Amino acid sequence: MIRDRGNVKWVSMMLPEHVQQIRVWKHESEEELPNELTEWELEELQQVIQLAYDQKLIVTLKIMVDHNLSHYTGIITDLKASTRELSLEMDTIIRRIPLDAVYRAQLENNYCD
Repeated sequence: MIRDRGNVKWVSMMLPEHVQQIRVWKHESEEELPNELTEWELEELQQVIQLAYDQKLIVTLKIMVDHNLSHYTGIITDLKASTRELSLEMDTIIRRIPLDAVYRAQLENNYCD
């Protein structure tokens, strides 16, 4: 414990792994939780998902589950309107994602040189 102008410094006693975990935790806690999507945003989201499905484009989905945001990148292989879910084929697995959990969808650049 180091005293510097009345402040207690604990940094010298922390392991680098702890400092890294604190930085990750701080970054995650600062990330703003999404609000309800407007009608325009829902329509845009639907169009991006449909385009990615029809043309088999790589898409990044931001998913909101239990107030936690997750990012998944892959190709949408199946859209089921009856169960309101999609299948996203990633590198090693196929993940089934409820459409209600999708918060953002962004097409990735698929240009080949």
